[in-house]
Amino acid sequence: MRRANGDGHPRVIVAGGGIAALEALLALHELAGRHVRLGLLAPGTEFLNRPASVAEPFGFGGASHVSFAEVARDCNAELHAGTLATVEAADGIAVTGEGDRLPFDALVVAVGARAALTVPGAHVFAGPQDVPALTAVLDAAARGEVRAIAFTIAPGVAWTLPVYELAIMTAADLQGRGAGDVEITVVTPEAEPLQLFGSAASSAVAGLLRDRGIRLLGGRAARADEDRLVLDHGASVAADATVVLPPVQGPWIEGLPTDDQGFIPVDRHGRVPGAAGVYAAGDATSFPIKQGGLATQQADAAAATVAADLGLRSDAPAFRPVLRGLLLTGGAPLYLRAELGGKDPVGQSRTVSSRVRGEASTRALWWPPGKVAGRYLAPYLATARPIALGREPLVDRPTTARHEPAPDADDALELALLLADEDARTGDLVQALHALDAAAALGGGVLPAAASEKRAAWRSALEHAAKP
Repeated sequence: MRRANGDGHPRVIVAGGGIAALEALLALHELAGRHVRLGLLAPGTEFLNRPASVAEPFGFGGASHVSFAEVARDCNAELHAGTLATVEAADGIAVTGEGDRLPFDALVVAVGARAALTVPGAHVFAGPQDVPALTAVLDAAARGEVRAIAFTIAPGVAWTLPVYELAIMTAADLQGRGAGDVEITVVTPEAEPLQLFGSAASSAVAGLLRDRGIRLLGGRAARADEDRLVLDHGASVAADATVVLPPVQGPWIEGLPTDDQGFIPVDRHGRVPGAAGVYAAGDATSFPIKQGGLATQQADAAAATVAADLGLRSDAPAFRPVLRGLLLTGGAPLYLRAELGGKDPVGQSRTVSSRVRGEASTRALWWPPGKVAGRYLAPYLATARPIALGREPLVDRPTTARHEPAPDADDALELALLLADEDARTGDLVQALHALDAAAALGGGVLPAAASEKRAAWRSALEHAAKP
């Protein structure tokens, strides 16, 4: 694997400027820093903590900024400004959008995802760039010009926490501005609110919605008209304004394998099949849940695998998803944590929420208690710099007795299969098939027999529906 530089140290490049990229760089610095030459290829000049931007329209301050130059300096990494356009894996070359050719011994692709088409007529909320539009909706509601607001999720979005956060904080904000009679509705395809976190979280969030007079409606949004949100089954709900969490598509990096949405398949250790020396993490991968905390866990797995493949450590723990979510409420935040519980026999059908072991608490369930629960990134963002990187990584703070999973548990594969079943239940067979593709990548290209049968049945159903 090594194409060593003149000083004998392999060159490891991280491509990207988001959560997964910075977590990967910090992890590599901790795991292999003295033995490799690190590089960061990032667009722009600074990292923006996008998950925290949800608070900005409600007067809680904007997302924190950290310059890439500062992170690179702290990690003893060489900074390259630009985007990743092409990977020549056989030659160990990363080609930037500007045409620069960067040699690598190991490349971690963490470039994130791109915006995709969403619900027609709706206001998109995906980060800081959408704060002014949401602020305008809130101001119009405070003036009495908007009497009903709907918050919804575009097809293909598995991480739903922000839609509840936006609705709850909108209700609190408008109540404080004397406009508490504005009708607020959350439209979701989930069987229960925040079902990924299990029954404890669903009950807690349902209670928050009731307390603030927010209506919860099941269904998938089709389009937003002038005063209605129309659902795919023909029903509609009053909405002078609709706010939607948008879907994303993959980065379509030339030279790397992708699925039909442009996402990069990876195994449980972050390796990209058919591309020696190339790894990927975060939203750029085919894993169906796009969420900052999971992105950092993928980045940690990829970094450990890079170090192991370079002979710098003996083990490389696989990606094992543990969901951590911080729900802002306008009052005390709600901390949520979940991981998969025991497995059922293959083919036995249960919902996602019935398969997870979850917790919900107003006390911090991890420390530092930030929006981004990254092992290295969370303390880096929360601590005055310079710091001793990696010396005090993020740790969980249990509130109940917790049982350690079996060391061979393949929860990433299991979760992808469960999400496929949920998408199929709600009628979104396209997304169900994408989740199965992600499961196949995690399983080394092989699906369990029951999942293979479902894939054949779902493909047949889509082909039948497409016939005139």
